[in-house]
Amino acid sequence: MPKHSPLRFRTFVSVAAFSVLLWACATSAVPAPSLAVPTPGAVTTPRRAILVSFDALNERRALESIPASAIPALRALFSNGACAASARPAFPSVTAPGHAALWTGAYGNVSGIAANAMPRLPRSENSLTSRVSGYFVDNLRAEPIWITAARAGLRVTGQHITQAPGAPGYEGADRDDPTLMARKQDATRILAGDNILVMNGYNVMQSPSLVLSETSHAPRPAVGWTNLGRIAGGVPPLEVAWLAGSDSLYALLHGQRVYDRVLLAASRDAALGEVAVVAAEATAPVNGDRPLARHFAPPVFVATAQGTVALTGRLFALSPDGRQYTLLIPELRPIEGSNRSSTEAYVRAIGGWYGNGALSAYRAGQLGKTLFDGGDGRAEQRYVESLELLTRQFVRGATWLWTTRTPQLHLDYLPLIDEVDHEWFGSVDATAAPYNAALAQQLRPHRVRAWQLADRYLRSLQGLVAGDPQAALVVSGDHGMRSIWLSFRPNVALARAGLLVLDSAGRVDLSRTRAYSMNGYYVMLNRTAWKNGIVQKSEERATLDAVERALRAARADDGTPIVTAIWRSDMPGADTLGIGGPSGGDVYYDVARGFYWSTALTGPIASPISRVNATHGFPSPSPEMHTVLCAWGDAIAPRRVGPLRNADAPLVVADWLGMPRPPDATGALPMGALIGEKR
Repeated sequence: MPKHSPLRFRTFVSVAAFSVLLWACATSAVPAPSLAVPTPGAVTTPRRAILVSFDALNERRALESIPASAIPALRALFSNGACAASARPAFPSVTAPGHAALWTGAYGNVSGIAANAMPRLPRSENSLTSRVSGYFVDNLRAEPIWITAARAGLRVTGQHITQAPGAPGYEGADRDDPTLMARKQDATRILAGDNILVMNGYNVMQSPSLVLSETSHAPRPAVGWTNLGRIAGGVPPLEVAWLAGSDSLYALLHGQRVYDRVLLAASRDAALGEVAVVAAEATAPVNGDRPLARHFAPPVFVATAQGTVALTGRLFALSPDGRQYTLLIPELRPIEGSNRSSTEAYVRAIGGWYGNGALSAYRAGQLGKTLFDGGDGRAEQRYVESLELLTRQFVRGATWLWTTRTPQLHLDYLPLIDEVDHEWFGSVDATAAPYNAALAQQLRPHRVRAWQLADRYLRSLQGLVAGDPQAALVVSGDHGMRSIWLSFRPNVALARAGLLVLDSAGRVDLSRTRAYSMNGYYVMLNRTAWKNGIVQKSEERATLDAVERALRAARADDGTPIVTAIWRSDMPGADTLGIGGPSGGDVYYDVARGFYWSTALTGPIASPISRVNATHGFPSPSPEMHTVLCAWGDAIAPRRVGPLRNADAPLVVADWLGMPRPPDATGALPMGALIGEKR
């Protein structure tokens, strides 16, 4: 991740009330779609579309592991929408290349986004061990649909989409190539237009989620505060201060007869703070219409050099004497947007945005002892409340953008399913080994509540397009999920075969290394095209063969093969999988059930991991890695078609809107192949 300059704060008065329209739109009931299909020439008003990614959404996993009553909107989408049997994601099936495919219509060999962490280009200037992030637009080499749409004159919005908000960097391309540089300049010009607002809050982290308590931040008498009359009470206020970025934020524990509430502020001025009252963990159903995250404090807006963030907090516990407390402070992430003033308006209108739940605090036991460590479920309840906040703000954001900016194309994203199933799916998967039935029974209700929040978000998006036959919702994702409990070290296998050599400091010695896996998903040859590379072109095929033999020779403790399938970027048809390319690998592989790969350079080839969990990144042909591709709307009839690709989603959207397709898209799927031929 790039470094950012220190952030300085100035405080604004918070806004406690939000538009009633936002909540009404977000919770409205969704009527069943009609069976009518749009008729050519009958469109008299511009069409509109939402393309949303539900991170890690897999239909089979949803239907088999979540009760039907808990996810009615998802069930309705699968039964009443026009859906592909499945949608094959990028290969490897990880987040950054999966979303690059979803936005550009091209896999990593074309888009340049081949993994979450991938080698830096150009090869002549960088060694095989240098790396960059696939999440950043600098490394994108294909045009996303929002630029294509805005160029065509459509109004476009995007809420926290990967590889945004800047122009594709075409990194690694010939810097003297006039065509590519002209494309970059054109994209920069388009993104400066009034008809486009795309935002991404995941590029910058100012402060992660924190849990403050008497053991981490002991309360002390409040000194130097102004306007304390606002919180006048029978107990003297106690101050808690902590660092967020390079500046301090503050909390005042106070109350009338006993300590029972907290004021949050960015300076020692009580008039500029907001209050949360202590409350027990929320247990009421989340899939109805009850307000979400209702015990979090109203937002306190704090300006930073990189944009306004919203400070809020949830007071889970506070002793009457003020000595003991548990206060959750969600993460603070400034949002990067293609238009700074419109991005600021978005933050203030919806009351702030939060990109993830308090997962790191949950894992660290800061929300209480987890069920994995013998807890009573309270930590899980508190974590799910942080997901309520995430969901509420995504709902408000999508609703505000759709109703105030009135885009013809809106791009959206929800990380919730991926975050939760990384943590809990493996433990509730009865096919995983080991499997603890008692633990699974305890965890299952919390996972279901989290999925109910994702379902509620889908319902809110369905509500935005409902009633308008010219509007469509297209739902897809980036990958699926698989349970794991064993670790495989491919670099150790390469080292045992003499293909990878370490120096005296334990680092990869490029002067003697012929193959290396920087991310575990694939192996790359240390070609002479790379800086400090040694594999000559005449040696490439023999080295590839040696890599394949080394991987196939890897064995589990019981003697069974770890690697179960291999794909090479030089094999016929490899381009249809999207493997290879300037940032991609030379050898890809699948592993036996239960295994996942580690990038460790030393240690055993195979070993158990600390506990069963779940992840992705496996080969895209695996059904467990597939995501969904569904279209929903008043003019879209229920339909099932054969397997498609998630990279087909922008083609369907472009055809629906009557706009050009993204110019680097590799598919040829017409809209009618998914939603039916027009009458």
